[in-house]
Amino acid sequence: MARAKSVARWGGVVLIVVLVLLGAGAGAVYYLVSRLDMRAEIERAVEQATGRDLTIAGSVGVSFYPVLGLEAHDASLANVEGGRADALAAMDAIKIGVEIVPLFQRNVVVRQLVLEHPRIALEIDTEGRTNWVLRPAAAPAPPSAPRPDVTPNRFSLRVVAIHDGEVSFYDARRGMGWAVRDADLDTALTSLDEPLRLRGSVAYHDQPITLDIGIADPRGAFSGSGTPLTVSVESALLNAAFEGNSVFSSAEMTGQARASGPSLRNFAAWAGSPISGGVGLERFAVSGIVTLGGGRFAFNDAGFTLDQIRGRGDFEIMQRHGKPYVSGRLELFDFDLNPYLTGVAPPQDALEPGGANAPAGAAGEAQTRAEIATVEAAPRTVDITEAPRETPLDLSGLRSINADLEITTAKFLFQHMQIDHALISLVLNDGYLASTLHELNLYGGTGHGRIELDAREDVLKAEQDIALQGVDAARFLTDAANVSNIEGTAELTFRLSTQGRSQSELIAGADGTAHLEVVTGALRGVDLGGVARTIRNALSGDLIAPQARTPFQGFSATFTIGDGVLASRNLSFNTPDLTMPGIGVIDLPARRLDVRLAPRSPRGGGIVIPFAVTGPFGDFDYASDIRDRAKRQIEARIVQVQAAAR
Repeated sequence: MARAKSVARWGGVVLIVVLVLLGAGAGAVYYLVSRLDMRAEIERAVEQATGRDLTIAGSVGVSFYPVLGLEAHDASLANVEGGRADALAAMDAIKIGVEIVPLFQRNVVVRQLVLEHPRIALEIDTEGRTNWVLRPAAAPAPPSAPRPDVTPNRFSLRVVAIHDGEVSFYDARRGMGWAVRDADLDTALTSLDEPLRLRGSVAYHDQPITLDIGIADPRGAFSGSGTPLTVSVESALLNAAFEGNSVFSSAEMTGQARASGPSLRNFAAWAGSPISGGVGLERFAVSGIVTLGGGRFAFNDAGFTLDQIRGRGDFEIMQRHGKPYVSGRLELFDFDLNPYLTGVAPPQDALEPGGANAPAGAAGEAQTRAEIATVEAAPRTVDITEAPRETPLDLSGLRSINADLEITTAKFLFQHMQIDHALISLVLNDGYLASTLHELNLYGGTGHGRIELDAREDVLKAEQDIALQGVDAARFLTDAANVSNIEGTAELTFRLSTQGRSQSELIAGADGTAHLEVVTGALRGVDLGGVARTIRNALSGDLIAPQARTPFQGFSATFTIGDGVLASRNLSFNTPDLTMPGIGVIDLPARRLDVRLAPRSPRGGGIVIPFAVTGPFGDFDYASDIRDRAKRQIEARIVQVQAAAR
């Protein structure tokens, strides 16, 4: 009990001593304020340190909270001459904390600085000059009155705090800017020659952001020269880190950076560059060497992921004409293009940058399942087994971003087609896309060509000029048009132009030319040699059946295309026993085939007669054409198609 009373007694003594010291400190501060013209002292000290005029329009007095010291109200720091804002910084109050003990030695030692509701306006003028570079005055201004013997003679800030601040930025060269609010930041500044670390939070477009900034050379930063810099940003839409160098006078940064977020689409909208239309563009990550300045991000040796797309390269991202603009060189690993064509959102389990070129394990299996799902949802450009779709095309994705890119790809999926490798030049400008296919490796063959898409209006206009050599006909035609009964090695060239609002309109509006040649193969589902010898009203079931085949040495045809109809006068189908020249019409909008073949035996043996294959896709009729009735009808239709194609 006695021990408890002793502790309580000494505790009371300590408390009394503390209160006495606080009272003495407050009294000393009040005494100093009453003796000195602190308004002039503060203005003079700031002007000498920054080279800018400080104006204190409000009262100057004693501050007891949150710091013990001085308090000045309604203060502003001058902007550069001709600046857009009235002041570089305007504050409701400045609170300057001082140490108590030195006051008794007639010294004012500043240890804390608190800015209440500062409004800081950062600007770059049309000549690229910044307003935030502060340079100390060449020489201190002479005192307006005899200086008392009590002056602030030491500078060491253990705490610098900003409460409820606002920071705005405006670049007059581009007529654009941004602003953050609710800034609550804390730092310490023992010397301008020692590293400074700034921590706290701000709000941008109603999203809170946590900041951690390290400046290795504050004197160099504030005077306009370079300094090593570290930055860490955490928010719901973006997590980022930077380590490198910065020149504050030009707002430039160069160094190693990484950034990631759950949605590129949401991040772009939050940052003031919304991406409208389309799907995907969600989870993203990027890491590499970044150069930031002049409103652009330039990445070198960067790895990145976007949705299920992974790659690396050197590229720039900037804002141009109100939308994102991307330029540079990209190398893309395996990816699926279908989600961006079909409007079916891609899965969001993208891998981190810098991983292996091909997915593995569970991630690889998930990606494979996702690819199968998107392929099943993707329509073919032409599918002979089903009617063309009437659904209006969503072209907004082509108008949401501009680009100028050189792209090298590994395997990628386009509709039902798989391209193993491609080298592509791509330019996208306000909905107009021009793409040169320098190299294509697909289905065991190669190709090249050019594609142009004009989506600047609701009606899509398309131009295609493609040449393919040595492709596996069965695999290629199955994936491209759902034609699965032709085997062999194929060469295909086509030049097409079309326009429309839907798949059906694009098919019905197609005009151009095409040439197909297949060597050393077979036609599955029919024995044309048997048909040529035994043609009559009813054919033998084994001549037209899934197991029936027509081996051939070569098949070729050149087509004129008008209003979605393919017409040819030079069909050629050669088997080991027969030469079959012919004519034909393939009507894609009506989904109908009309072909007339005139077989000839190179050895002159057997009975062969001309015959016609006519009818809807998948339900053909076979009949003799000795009287040339089908020939005349098909030739008349060919003339119509050729006229429509001109």
